[in-house]
Amino acid sequence: MSYEKALQVAERTLVDGATLAELKQASKDLRALTPDSALADLVDAKIKSIESQRGCPHS
Repeated sequence: MSYEKALQVAERTLVDGATLAELKQASKDLRALTPDSALADLVDAKIKSIESQRGCPHS
């Protein structure tokens, strides 16, 4: 997956009610392409927020 495509997917999933699995995959893809991705940091923050609302342990 290209960086631009991963960026589009991550942006869309943040605003379109993505599933937790989709968010985790988007973060993984972004980190694979750019380990210090600020967008991946935002996706990870969204994941943590969802998990804390659900009472899930953090991965």
